[in-house]
Amino acid sequence: MVSKSTTLGVAPAAAAAADRHSRELELLGEISRLLDHAIDLREVADPMLEALSSHLGMEYATLTLLNRKTGEILIEAAQGLSAQQAQRGRYRLGEGVTGKVVQDGKPIVIPRTSESPLFLDKTQRGKRPDASFICVPIKVEKEVAGALSADRAYDPAADLHQDVRLLTIIASMIAQAVKLRRAVQEDQGRLTEENARLKAELKERFRPANIIGNSHEMQIVYDQIAQVSKSAASVLIEGETGTGKELVAHAIHYNSLRADKPFIKAHCAALPESVIESELFGHEKGAFTGALGERKGRFELAHGGSLLLDEIGD
Repeated sequence: MVSKSTTLGVAPAAAAAADRHSRELELLGEISRLLDHAIDLREVADPMLEALSSHLGMEYATLTLLNRKTGEILIEAAQGLSAQQAQRGRYRLGEGVTGKVVQDGKPIVIPRTSESPLFLDKTQRGKRPDASFICVPIKVEKEVAGALSADRAYDPAADLHQDVRLLTIIASMIAQAVKLRRAVQEDQGRLTEENARLKAELKERFRPANIIGNSHEMQIVYDQIAQVSKSAASVLIEGETGTGKELVAHAIHYNSLRADKPFIKAHCAALPESVIESELFGHEKGAFTGALGERKGRFELAHGGSLLLDEIGD
C-alpha cells in the first residue's frame, strides 16, 4: 500500500520533469536552427527571446551587451518591452543585477523582485511580487560580453537553478554571434569617430578665413559665402580655371547647416553624353545593356548635403 502511494506521488513530478526536459530540447533545437540560418545577432536575438517565452513561459527575456570603450551595458534586444523601456535599460558595471552579473561573471537569481534592492527596474516594467528574475553572463573567450536575463512567474516551489542552467547553455550558444555583433558595434564606433574627426578637419580647412586673399573683391566673396551658406538656395560660382571655384563651393558647404551631410562633386565636362543621365540620376538593374545592378546617381548621393556640378557651362 505504501509503495503504491509513493508511486502515485512521484508520477506527477516525474511527468513534469519529463515535460520540462522535452520543452527545453525543443527550445535549444529552435535556437540551434536560428544560429544555423544566420549568425548575425540582430537576426537571431528577437526570435530567440520569443522562443524563451513560448516554450518555457519566461517573460521580458532580455539580451544586453557591454560596450568595452564606455563601460556601459545596453539592451540589444528584449521581448515584451517597448522601445522606450528598452532605451531606459542602461547600466554601469556593478549597477543592479545586470551590471553585477557582467562585472562578476556569475549568475544571479532574484526569487521575488519586489523584495530585492538589487533589482532596479530601470525599464520600469514594475517590481512585481509575483515575479522572479534570472540573469546569467554571456562569455566570449572567458571575457564577459553581456548578459541574458528573463522573468519567471513566482513559485515558491520552483527550482530556479534549472532556469540558470538553461539560460547558461543558451548564452554559450549565442556567444559567437555576440562576439561578431560586438566587433561590428566597435568598428562602427571607430568609423563614426573617424568620420567626425575628418569632417571637423574639412570644416576647419575650408572655412573662409583659410582662403588666401585680402582684396576688396575677395572680401565681397567672403560676404557672399557667409550669406548663401545660411540658405538652401542654388548657387552659381563663376570664374576662370584655377581661381578657386571648388574651394568656394567647399567653404559654402562646410559652413552651412549641411556640413554633416555629403559633399558630392560631378565634373560635367568629363562625362560623356551617353552616361551623363546615369551618372547624375542613377539607374535600375537592367535599365540598359551593362546595367548589372542598381546604381545611385550623384543627386541621390548628395541628398541632404551639397552637389557641385563642376564645369556645367561646358
